Amino acid sequence: MSGTTTSAHSPAISDDRLKAATGRSRQRWFALLDKAGAESWDRRRIARWLGVKHEVDAWWAQSLTIDYERARGLRQGRTRKGPLRTSAWKTIRRPAQAVWPFLDDDDLRRDWLDCEFGVRGRTPGRSLRLEAADGSLITVGVHELEPTSSGESRTQISVEHSGLHDAAEVAETKEFWKACLAQLAVQFE
Repeated sequence: MSGTTTSAHSPAISDDRLKAATGRSRQRWFALLDKAGAESWDRRRIARWLGVKHEVDAWWAQSLTIDYERARGLRQGRTRKGPLRTSAWKTIRRPAQAVWPFLDDDDLRRDWLDCEFGVRGRTPGRSLRLEAADGSLITVGVHELEPTSSGESRTQISVEHSGLHDAAEVAETKEFWKACLAQLAVQFE
């Protein structure tokens, strides 16, 4: 099939056992997955498709999914290849309930965050999920820490930004978030 990448891999389960358990050979399953567009799906969607559409037992669906990802060059070792991510964090000497409004409220967020992101969801007081214009995803977490020895409250704000495409973008994005979190800390001085 054109556009299909294959790589050498050694499946953990023989083709005979796979065919006996699922009714199809690995080659036949891979052709069905390619036809369905599975190269662009994540692991859960592939396994779910195998289970729901073709009634493949969950264990076999997971094994077949991993074999497929490896054969198509989508997985190296135990992890799937794909967009990169970066993270940053900052500890602020305030209780979490004092920091949360600066994450959740659009106007207060603009005071420290240098650009607009779409809000995808929130868990009040705990996390905010954002989406950038390029489709990359951001999770901002709020973690109450133990007070200092003098009893001062501390909250750690963590940011994970996923969907980045190369090392340069990772480095640039990490610096962006470090600067934004530093600006957030300024709001409490």
